[in-house]
Amino acid sequence: MFSFIQKIKTILYFNIFFIFLSILSKPTAKDLLDQPGFSSKKYCENSLIWYDENPKYKGEFVRVLDYCKKHVKDVSPKGFSVNPILSDFGSITGVNTRPRDNIHQGIDIIGTKNQEIIAVADGRVLETIIEDCWGPTLVIDHGKSFDGKRLIVIYGHVGEFIVSENDKVKRGDIIARLPEKIKYRCMARVRHLHLQIGQRFCEKDEKDKWGCRYFIKDFYRSLNPHDYWADGPDNITCYEKGKNFKKGSITYPFMCKKKVN
Repeated sequence: MFSFIQKIKTILYFNIFFIFLSILSKPTAKDLLDQPGFSSKKYCENSLIWYDENPKYKGEFVRVLDYCKKHVKDVSPKGFSVNPILSDFGSITGVNTRPRDNIHQGIDIIGTKNQEIIAVADGRVLETIIEDCWGPTLVIDHGKSFDGKRLIVIYGHVGEFIVSENDKVKRGDIIARLPEKIKYRCMARVRHLHLQIGQRFCEKDEKDKWGCRYFIKDFYRSLNPHDYWADGPDNITCYEKGKNFKKGSITYPFMCKKKVN
């Protein structure tokens, strides 16, 4: 009897050891991004972690994954690799394949868990909030655009905040991370950053008043981010430390990876 119990204990100890080892060796977001051949389609698989914990939705998972792989946009500029866009500005379809009530007012960029989100320009944090549907979201005033418009940028559906309200940020500063788990309805079961540009911020005492919707007063008249990239309209621009960028322009909200020739 004693020998049998010892064998059971030994097996249990080995199982616990290997489970612990697998946790320690689990790849981080950076590890995944540094893997050769980490493609837009791999981003699709990685952004659908919600379905791993909800296996009864297997049919929906297959449909959303298929949609993502067919429609995801690799917007990488020459010489770089960047997170792809799944639901672009003006799209009538969400990241979960479902039709939108109104055309999309931002860009939805998919990514890996805990991936760092960076400021698209210099600015000041107006708000950090965990909203009932959007989940953790921050709003930053990035000043005026090169054509004189205000750049009030919503970074929606994030996970951890790195900055606080009233903090000043510089272009390229880490401001938040993508979530590990998808907990909020507006995240649509797909890990992504919603980036949207308005011009009129809703102050906290205005939140429940008519005319304010999800942080800005001009929610359905938002600016197209693709018009404000530092390298020109529709030219995704990567942030590079030490590089000078056009004042009033924006850079991509994720660090870009340089391609190896």
